[in-house]
Amino acid sequence: MKAYALASAPLLRGRYGPLVAGPLGAAVAILPEDVGERVMLGDAGANGLGALLGLRLAAGTSPRGRLALLTGLAALTAASEVVSFSKVIAATPGLRELDALGRRPDR
Repeated sequence: MKAYALASAPLLRGRYGPLVAGPLGAAVAILPEDVGERVMLGDAGANGLGALLGLRLAAGTSPRGRLALLTGLAALTAASEVVSFSKVIAATPGLRELDALGRRPDR
């Protein structure tokens, strides 16, 4: 939820902003439950939110921009086969603090 809220908030502007506005409102509403580890988004929810972000980006981006986004996503997908993003997050101070934001201290 944190990642979706951070990624979608800047996309609210413009003609295609409403594509992410409703899901962003829902994400913000359940964010305390999510970061408090009382509920979990799961793969199905994460895939749906990712699809909405992709749709919003594709709708408001030029063909060259879409190619750049696709190239970036392909590179991240390839990197995820070699590198553990969880380990990268744990080893990177800013990402580690963002990931831990709102978590219970006993975790």
